[in-house]
Amino acid sequence: MSAFMRCTQELDITNTQYGALQSSVSAVNTVLPILGGLFIDYFGTNSGSLIATSLIMLGNLIISLSTHTQSFSTMVAGRILYGLGSGTITVVQETILGSWFKGKGLAITIAIQITTSRIASFLSMGTAIPIANRFGFYGAAFWANFVVCALSFGINLVYIGAMRRIRRNTSQNVLDRLRTKHKFNPRLVVFFFGIYWMIIVESFTLGGGWNSFLHINSELVKLRFGVNDAIAAWSASVSQIMPIFLVPFLGWFFDLYGKRTDMLVLSTSTFTISMLLLGFTKANPLIGLVVFSISLALGPLAEITAISLILPSNSLGTGLGIYKSAMNTGSTIVDIVVGVLQDRGSRVLEDSENSYDYVMAFFTAWGAVSTLVAGTIFLVDRFKWSSLLRSNASDRKEAYHVVKAKINRPMLYAAATNWRDYAALWNYIPLIILGCLLVVSWVLFAVKLA
Repeated sequence: MSAFMRCTQELDITNTQYGALQSSVSAVNTVLPILGGLFIDYFGTNSGSLIATSLIMLGNLIISLSTHTQSFSTMVAGRILYGLGSGTITVVQETILGSWFKGKGLAITIAIQITTSRIASFLSMGTAIPIANRFGFYGAAFWANFVVCALSFGINLVYIGAMRRIRRNTSQNVLDRLRTKHKFNPRLVVFFFGIYWMIIVESFTLGGGWNSFLHINSELVKLRFGVNDAIAAWSASVSQIMPIFLVPFLGWFFDLYGKRTDMLVLSTSTFTISMLLLGFTKANPLIGLVVFSISLALGPLAEITAISLILPSNSLGTGLGIYKSAMNTGSTIVDIVVGVLQDRGSRVLEDSENSYDYVMAFFTAWGAVSTLVAGTIFLVDRFKWSSLLRSNASDRKEAYHVVKAKINRPMLYAAATNWRDYAALWNYIPLIILGCLLVVSWVLFAVKLA
């Protein structure tokens, strides 16, 4: 993300406009993951992955071209296309893994997927400025990114070809049984569990905080601790280090011991602590960034595997799509709020060392809210779900037995011809709130982009 830091200088834009530029990806992904999840549940992952990787590659091509024309609007258009693909591709990946590894092995496989993503982010953040300096042009980093996206598109074509060969070698009876098992009923969304919607709230708060902080952490380190661009970029990339090493271990830990809700509480707590360290102490920024990276390692794996455990596989794509949508809605809103606070801090505070005081105070309060939500999830799982999310692979069988009727109830309700009789007002409230937040995020995005 460091190359984007130069956009405020190269394109002569404000921090608020930069926040809108960053939120252009999350803005389109406030709606797209839901539509993408529905598409995946209806038509399968092959079609979804092909469309997603194509949009990612095309979007990055347009972004790279915009660096030659110095066009802010063209760059935003490219970011939007990139966002259209990037949000869906993660839903595709997690839906595949959630369907193939529903029980034991789920956490470790998703952990490998998250680790791979973090390695790419770490290398991207650390190499953007050196690549730009090597070629004497900030757009060189974007062209390097385009090459990686083109390679990803090629790998996806190989995957689709392999899946088609497997399908040709599978009997029609088996294929028919799989289609019946994974047939999606959109009414299921109305009957999603309360604990699922709590995880969605956590995705909005904690996920929005993660993404927004990753957009500004390099500049924060540069201004508050007085280092140059290259050192700031590499220091900021430390925030991606712990997920690389910790997430694979956590995947094994979750499969063996469970404790997902415990780790979620710890994730929110470490996020809040890291914001305090980076914003209000003179401790070495690497300490705060490492603490932040622990939060980034613990949270996503706990949330994604929890959703995969409580939702049926035939609605998993939609469930994960809503999860991604809530995260990107939070990120869009927080990005723009942070941009406004940055501009206000730059005007009110004379020294750059303190120009992030407002931003870090906001992040600290945001982290406290997410900690409260995580604590609520912990208690609901403990007393209403027989600690299903805290259970390991062996104990989960007993927990499933206790809550089996509750888990199967939504599918029975959704399949009934009089399904509306089973839907209470509270079943619609989460969908209404999510819709309102989507509207707010798009209004803020449109106003700040103008």
